[in-house]
Amino acid sequence: MMTRRSLPILLMPWFLRGQTATPDTAWSRFLNWLQTQAQAVKGGVPGVMSAYKQKLIADGMPQAEAEALVVSFQARAQTDPSFQRATFNRIYSRSEEIASRTVQPNAFLAETIADLRPGKALDLGMGLGRNTIFLAQKGWDATGIDLSNIGVTKAQERARSLDVHINALVADVNRFDLGTNQWDLICLLYFVISEGMPNIRQRIATALKPGGLVIAEGFGLPAINTLLAERSNWEPTKLKLLRMEYRQGASSDWGGNEISRLLLQKPA
Repeated sequence: MMTRRSLPILLMPWFLRGQTATPDTAWSRFLNWLQTQAQAVKGGVPGVMSAYKQKLIADGMPQAEAEALVVSFQARAQTDPSFQRATFNRIYSRSEEIASRTVQPNAFLAETIADLRPGKALDLGMGLGRNTIFLAQKGWDATGIDLSNIGVTKAQERARSLDVHINALVADVNRFDLGTNQWDLICLLYFVISEGMPNIRQRIATALKPGGLVIAEGFGLPAINTLLAERSNWEPTKLKLLRMEYRQGASSDWGGNEISRLLLQKPA
């Protein structure tokens, strides 16, 4: 992370008592700004960074310095879990705006488990808990983890209101102990694996019981290309491909008209 150069305090409101803000201080200010945005910032991470750059410039930061700062932020956003936490805390704090997407279970999940004997399931990136709660309602011992403390809290509250028991934890997948031969089902439903999650696929494969399943839907855009790439990324784990599906013109859980799916199984 690069350090900002000195400027007169009257021209630069980002100083703390005449000293340049530390990288972490500047990052914290950015995250605080992100969580205050009433409307979604379009364009993914680049769109967020572009909007923040314009804010910095409007607040008096020279353009070159603002550009350098957001470039460093864009790189940090790929690996710093606090960025994802801030992003989804903002989304989940306004969950009434996306109610249908946060209550109804994923259709692929419902289809997959319809004829399965309930076992032990892990929902990575549980969000507001729609799939974790659904699994528990179907008799599964369901655990969900998410970086968003707001999402996890609301999931716990909804589960209690439905008199359903779930294990809901605020956790970073990189630090969470997935275990060995522990899960019958691991859900990756609109949980996008990033470069900041080293060895996550192999960790998931190790964590599955023999015969256990990985169910995944939604890998980013363009959907067909990311689906094919994701299939290749799983090949070193030696999990067996049971199903690979791409649908165009089908509505995904989080908007858009493309659906991509994988169903993988650990050899018995």
